[in-house]
Order: sequence, then structure tokens, then C-alpha cells
Amino acid sequence: MELQTAEMPKSEHKPVWINISFFAITTLIAVIGAPFYVWKYGVTLADTILFIFYIFATGMSITVGYHRLFAHRTFKAHPLIEFLILFFGAAAFEQSALRWASQHRDHHRFVDTERDPYNIRKGFFYAHIGWLIFWQHPYHYDNAKDLQANALVRNQDRYYFLWAPIAGIILPILIGMAWGRPLAALIFAVCLRLTFVYHSTFCINSVCHTFGKATYDRTSTAKDHWFVALLTFGEGYHNFHHRFPSDYRNAIRWYQWDPSKWAIWCMQSLGLARDLKKISNFRILEAKLAAQKETANEWIQTWTAGYQDQVVRLKLDQYYRDLRQQLMAWEAAAKNYHALLCQQWTAKSEEFRKAAQLHLEAAKERFEVSRRQWKAFQLSQFGLAV
Repeated sequence: MELQTAEMPKSEHKPVWINISFFAITTLIAVIGAPFYVWKYGVTLADTILFIFYIFATGMSITVGYHRLFAHRTFKAHPLIEFLILFFGAAAFEQSALRWASQHRDHHRFVDTERDPYNIRKGFFYAHIGWLIFWQHPYHYDNAKDLQANALVRNQDRYYFLWAPIAGIILPILIGMAWGRPLAALIFAVCLRLTFVYHSTFCINSVCHTFGKATYDRTSTAKDHWFVALLTFGEGYHNFHHRFPSDYRNAIRWYQWDPSKWAIWCMQSLGLARDLKKISNFRILEAKLAAQKETANEWIQTWTAGYQDQVVRLKLDQYYRDLRQQLMAWEAAAKNYHALLCQQWTAKSEEFRKAAQLHLEAAKERFEVSRRQWKAFQLSQFGLAV
């Protein structure tokens, strides 16, 4: 049984000195030490490769693993993939997968409230890093019993004090020693990499809850921000993610940067991942149209109240109802067609399939006509190119 909000201990406004010290040391080494080392000793190709490898390995372990695999269970992974994710995820020094996922599930469940660990309503700085260095948060795993059942996840959580330094500090330094540059490995593959990955990840909680587009849910503080997506291997399409958290994708357009999605798909092709969860295109389109309608309503509310406003609002509702009705008809036709495709082939069933296909094409065309009318109306009334 889930704990009620009143039963949960509250976060305490108290400095977390271990986090403050760790952030301060790694950041100072990255900001001051890295430029000085480059000026004094230069950078080799091996240093660069190790630095880039650790950015990708730790960053993707957070996005693909901690976030999409463990926090949201959007797919299932081979034990080897789980180990690699837990190993390099620990190297990111963003807590154990169990603790990270539990807090993130609270973020989605209690978003923008006191129970949200990185509540944006407490300010940009708080959501970015303040919640980690000036607040102590109670931990509970009542929302992560499925993860507690995983022995490898439990082991990483229990012995995180070993996993993290071995994976994130000792190993890169040992690799750097192989070509006689352990200090370079410490500065670039550890400190500079940690600083970059930290603040890229933190931008999701701060930037993506402040700036960007609310493409699928106008009521959410989460926004789609393409630049943050570049920094975080696809996590920047945050409005979509908050609207559809069970989808293994964060970006759905081919041109949108989401290498985490591509990595999961490739793992499935290699037999290393399965049961990828994907929201229906009809549900996504329905949410997008609803957000467009809400945007139009916001425009109407900015006008001076009057008869003309009521006429425009009624026409907007009429166009939207027709558009949604056509979308539902198209979805029903698609389901009927695909159901017929799954049936055993006979001469008679082939006739039904052809008829269903024609019906599907006609339903889609009616929807497209309705959507063109919808776009034209919004463009003429509000100047919105939806």
C-alpha cells in the first residue's frame, strides 16, 4: 500500500557537506586544472578518447539505464546490459540506480509540489543543484519494490561506496597510466567529465522545466528543449516525456536528437533488449491537438471580452470536435484493418482486407482535410502555424 503524503518525512533545509565538497573539488579541478594542464602539457589523442568515452558511457548509462530502464521500466534488458549500466551509472556519481529511480518516480508522481525532490517552483537554482547541496531528502523505496527484487541493483545500492570510485575514478586513472598520463585522466576523464555530465543532467530539472515548448501538455512545467537534448543524449524533449513517461523514446521525429532511443532500439535488434514500450501515434497526436487547442484558448483569453471572442471560441470548439472525431474514426479504421491482417488468409478475407484498406485510406484523408481546416482557422485567427 502506498504511503500517503502526510506520512512521509519532509525534506530538511540543511547543507549536504559531502556533496558540496565533491562538487567544489571536481569543479575547481575542471575549471582551473584543465586549462592549466592543456597549457603546460597539452592533450593527447588518447586523453581525448578516454574523456569522450566516459562522457558517453556515463551519460548514456543515466539516460538509457537509470532513467528509461530502471525508473520508468520502458524496456527490459539483458543482464550484461544491466551490469554495464550499473557500473558506468555509478561512475557518474549520481547516486545508486535504486535511489535515483525512486526519487525520479517521486518527481513524476508529485511534480511541482513539496514532495517533488527537485521542484521547479522552488526556483531555478534549487531545481538545478540546490536540492542536492542545501537540502537533505528522506529516502524511501516503497515506490521501487520492483527494483529491490533485482539482486544486481540491490548490490550496487548496498556497495555504492565501492562501485562509484572504482568505476568513476580508479579505472580511468589506471587506463591513463597505461600511456603514462594518469594526471590527465584524473583531470579530464574524471573531473571535467563529471562537471559536464552533472550540469547537463541538472539542466533537465532546471532548464527543461523553465524554457522551451509545451508541445503535448500545456499544463505541465516540463518543456521540450532541443539544446538540452543535445547535451543529454535525447532527454531534452521533456514535455513529451512527462506526458508519456512509459514510452522508451523521448523524441519521436526522425530529425530529433535522441541517441538513447536509438541505442535501445539497436540493443533490441541484437537481442539485448526486449518489450520496448511505445505510445500509440494516435494518442500522441491527440495530445498534440489538445495542446494546440489550449494554446488557442490562451490567445482568446488575452483579448478584450466581447461577442467576437465568443464566436471565435465556438468555432474553435467546433473545429476541434470535428478534428478529434475524425482522428477517432481513423484510429478505429486502422485497428480494424490490422485485425484483419492478423487473421488467417482466405479468398473471402482478402476481399474484407481490401475493403478495410480503402476505408482506412478514406478515414485518414478525412482527418487530413479536417486538420488542414483546423490549421487554416488557427492561422487566420491567431497567426499560429500549428
